[in-house]
Amino acid sequence: MRDTLPEAGRSKVMTARALIHGAFLAATAAAVATPVFAQSGERWQPHQTEAQATVPTPRASGPVTGLTLSCAAQRWVLMFEMEGDTVLKEATLTVDRKPYRLAPFEGMDRNALRLPRLALDPLKTAVRAELALDGEGETASTRFALSLRGSHRAITTLEERCTPRDMSAYDTVTLTPYSSYLELARSLREGDIAAFELATASKPQLTAAMAEFGAGRRVLFTRLCGSSWYFGRSGCNLTGFAFDASADRKPDDTYETQWRVVYDTENARIHTDPKAGQDGWHDLVTLPVAGGGEGSVWRWNGKRYVRHATLADEDETLSGSSLELRPTRD
Repeated sequence: MRDTLPEAGRSKVMTARALIHGAFLAATAAAVATPVFAQSGERWQPHQTEAQATVPTPRASGPVTGLTLSCAAQRWVLMFEMEGDTVLKEATLTVDRKPYRLAPFEGMDRNALRLPRLALDPLKTAVRAELALDGEGETASTRFALSLRGSHRAITTLEERCTPRDMSAYDTVTLTPYSSYLELARSLREGDIAAFELATASKPQLTAAMAEFGAGRRVLFTRLCGSSWYFGRSGCNLTGFAFDASADRKPDDTYETQWRVVYDTENARIHTDPKAGQDGWHDLVTLPVAGGGEGSVWRWNGKRYVRHATLADEDETLSGSSLELRPTRD
């Protein structure tokens, strides 16, 4: 059958076919370049109950046959399953071009590396991540991409399940509604309680605890809880009062007026450090009530407590109980 299309028509058809063919070749090349795990739909999978998640590995990952991310006592560890007797020394995790060093984790097997907490949030939202291994033999040159599908959900789940960090080196401040200082706390927070009742038409829960540092130095910690709308995300306010016996007093002053606010934040788990402080006032060490998050160190400045440093992750120090501090810009 003769081709009855005009010359211009045949040219358009050939151009369209060329475009379709080119698009097909481009799609095929992209599919070939995509790691196997992405094609098979593998995702980060949190385990049923434990603070662990399986991390998918591509087929071209050298001696690595499996990856598991785990968290215990707020220590994050990436565990490698390796072929044979392969020994892994350390690794570099690059997340959207930002490198993180993964060093050996003491106390576990030889192929467990510590994952810095600073890498967690980037891993949740990054476009690309890559692992470069440092070990013996074949491992020395192993480099492969990591799938990040499902990483946000998996890491968030582990954060919720991970046990609190070890704070045995510090003294815990336990606030309770049965404290013998509760009435003093109620008097000191009278204005705050009234303001809360006016705004919410409900009563806040009040708890208290006294921290004694010797030589008359003491802080009464008070906590009001009742509404995340009113107090912020934690739903509570934590305020500390120090007794100031040297304050200038007026004839009509009462005992309560000698207490002044020296600490004021949202809710936190609070500890004191008997080994560090200023002018006899022990440092305060606070941790978020929920999830991991950064801890903070608060130091006395002569008048009140101010944020002094960020409490370093335990996986950034090689000692178990002596935790280093990272200065803040505050």
